[in-house]
Amino acid sequence: MGKRIISLLVAVMMTVGFVGCGSKQTTETPKTETQKTEEAKKVKISLWHSFVGADQRAKLMEDLMNEFRTKYPDIEVDEQKIPHDQYKTKLKTQAAAGQLPDTFIIWPNAMTKEFVKANLLADINDLISKNPEWRNGFVDKAIDEFTVDGKTYSAGIGVSVTSIAYYNKALFDKYNLTYPKNYEELKNVIKVFNQNGIIPIALGNKAKWPLQSSIFSTLADRQTGTEWLKNVLAKKDAKFTDPQFIAALNKVKELTDLGAFNKDYNSVDEVQVRDYFYKGQAAMMITGSWALPDIIGKVPADLKQNIELTVLPAFEDGDGDPNVVSGVSSTGVAINAKVTPEQKEAAGKLIMHLTNKEAQEKYTIYSVPVSYKNVKMDESKLDPLYVKLVKLIEKYPLVTVYDSALNSEQTEIINNGLQAIMIGQQKPEELAKALQNTIK
Repeated sequence: MGKRIISLLVAVMMTVGFVGCGSKQTTETPKTETQKTEEAKKVKISLWHSFVGADQRAKLMEDLMNEFRTKYPDIEVDEQKIPHDQYKTKLKTQAAAGQLPDTFIIWPNAMTKEFVKANLLADINDLISKNPEWRNGFVDKAIDEFTVDGKTYSAGIGVSVTSIAYYNKALFDKYNLTYPKNYEELKNVIKVFNQNGIIPIALGNKAKWPLQSSIFSTLADRQTGTEWLKNVLAKKDAKFTDPQFIAALNKVKELTDLGAFNKDYNSVDEVQVRDYFYKGQAAMMITGSWALPDIIGKVPADLKQNIELTVLPAFEDGDGDPNVVSGVSSTGVAINAKVTPEQKEAAGKLIMHLTNKEAQEKYTIYSVPVSYKNVKMDESKLDPLYVKLVKLIEKYPLVTVYDSALNSEQTEIINNGLQAIMIGQQKPEELAKALQNTIK
């Protein structure tokens, strides 16, 4: 009898279980034929970008993408956000494997040229020809730096000034200092701040590119002059082993030995190191325009009113113009050469949506430097630091950023080499020779 009761209970439980499963399935509403048709009509594209976390354009991108999805419900975007320091490596790995997404953020100049040479990109000349008003709104760099042999492959989402000296005027005043006008004055400023336990320049070079992009690009231009790098790469009466370039490399070593930077410069990244500046422990921070939204959002009010923006000082022995600063068109969305015509059309709509006049006006709200001419800005509604940045860009013309002009091999050599010079593992002459060996 006991076994029979148990058997009956098991049977009931199994029946209930099957009924439960069946009832769960019946709660799912089948898609109508209309829904299936609408879903089938959607154009699907994938998008990779690095606007995430502390990146200055993260919130801007989120806002613009939400607008895009609302405006174009027939386009489905599979968006992947990849941190900046991982992004380039992943993109190049996928490129080598022939597995790039449909659309992706790409850097202007050297990277664009490399991808074009490998036949990885679809040009946007048809988009430009059909939308002349959109094209003509851009500053030259935003289009020119994505153009190879007469074909354009993207448009800059803003511009990036890579070498801005943010400095704490209150600390300078406290020690009776003014921002240095030349290299000798800079060395004195470093000496005084060190004597008083203040980090002269906050540097986070863990990823190796910040020193090259944010300090060396302008430093080297001050030393060599702007045309020199172009001539080296064109093999036109200039070489990386020229004395003026070696002098620039020597200054990196000299500044390091003088104690210009925080001792942990190679173990903290360019976001982490900002805390030294925010806490008043560092007098200067030389980094790009991308840091501005983070500064605006995090610095204490008493520090914020004392922050000034300027550029590196002149070098008495240099051939370069002290009234320039390194900068480049910002990254832009590129299109995979393998996309279908429908996907390319959808990608074109995305590029325009992220860069048109309405988008550029939104850039100002998020403190991103615009890549468009004649964008209306109401200074009363903008953060004072952003207004200072806009005026700096107007005052100082942009010159080449090294990792924008150099190819992948050369960029890796200079990034690793600068770090090695700082810690005494490589001599300036050795780095110069290694770079010159890449010129074929």
